Amino acid sequence: MKMPPYLAQKLPILATHWDQIQSQFTVQTMPAGHTLLAEGEVADAIYIIVSCALRLWHNAQGRDITLQFFFENQLVASFESFYLDQPSDFTIESLEPTQVLRLSKVNFDQLRQTYPALETTITRLICERFVTYRNTFFDQLQLTPTERYQQLVQDDPELIERVPLHLIAAYLGITPVSLSRIRTRLTND
Repeated sequence: MKMPPYLAQKLPILATHWDQIQSQFTVQTMPAGHTLLAEGEVADAIYIIVSCALRLWHNAQGRDITLQFFFENQLVASFESFYLDQPSDFTIESLEPTQVLRLSKVNFDQLRQTYPALETTITRLICERFVTYRNTFFDQLQLTPTERYQQLVQDDPELIERVPLHLIAAYLGITPVSLSRIRTRLTND
C-alpha cells in the first residue's frame, strides 16, 4: 500500500517510517450512504480518505446540522469522542462510494508511543480543524444566507460540485427551498 499524499505531507514522521507502520492501517471500502460512526457511539478509529466525500453531521431534534464535508486526502474522526472515549455528538457518513484508510485507536496509541513527535502534529491538525469550525460559526452569525452561499461557491467549488444541494443547505443553516431561491436570484442577477 502506498502512503497517501496527505499523510506524507501532514505527518512526515509517518512517511519516514511508512514501510514499518503501514500494516497498522486497514483499507475499507463502502457504498454511498454508509455510516462510519453513528451519533452516540464512541469513536474507535481515525480515517484518512483515499477516495470519496464524507460529511460530519448532528441530528438536533430531527433537524440535520451538517458541520463539515471531507474529501480525498483528509483526516476524519469525531476527535472529541476519539480522544476522550465519550459518545460522539456527530455522525460520519459517506456521500459517495468510499475508500478510506482506517487507523484504530489501539494502533494510533501505539504510533503515538513509538513516535512522540506525532502528538504535536496531530494537535496542530486538530487545532486547524477547530479554527475552521470557529470561522464557520462566525460566518453563520455575521453573513446573510446569500453571502454564505457566495462565499462557499468562491472558496470551495468542489463542495458545490460533489455534494447534494439539500446537504449544502443544511451546511449553510438554511432550508433547501431557501437555497433554491438564492441560487435562482443569483443566476438572474
